[in-house]
Amino acid sequence: MDTLVLLWVTAYTPFLVGCALTHIVYRVTVDWWLLRRRGITVLAVYKDSDYVGEVLVKRYSFTDAAGEERTFRRSGRLVATDPERIEVTYDPCAPKRMTARNGPVVRTLSVLAYALLGLPVTAATAAYPPVSLIVLLSAL
Repeated sequence: MDTLVLLWVTAYTPFLVGCALTHIVYRVTVDWWLLRRRGITVLAVYKDSDYVGEVLVKRYSFTDAAGEERTFRRSGRLVATDPERIEVTYDPCAPKRMTARNGPVVRTLSVLAYALLGLPVTAATAAYPPVSLIVLLSAL
């Protein structure tokens, strides 16, 4: 019985990590899907920069379809200079959901990371409960 408890405790931690990674994959997928379906792309103009810890974060501003000024706090591929501008895609139904439009290299690397890391971790996390149940029952 002690070995079953030890087996369960040591195997449960990777499952929790897998659940956290699966949640991240889910959020990225939902954001990608919704922005592809109903996103609006605008030009965001450089506003200022600020240090968060030791990382320099650029802030860009744009006006959404409702006429409100929004702030985007990341970087993206420059489309113009003087003033510095990037393309930002946002969801008009949830304006806080936004992302920069990146170049083909960044998009390719994102798809590779998603396919090679995100999907296998999600599949392993989904397979964990039945597999662990079978292992535990066979150990009895």
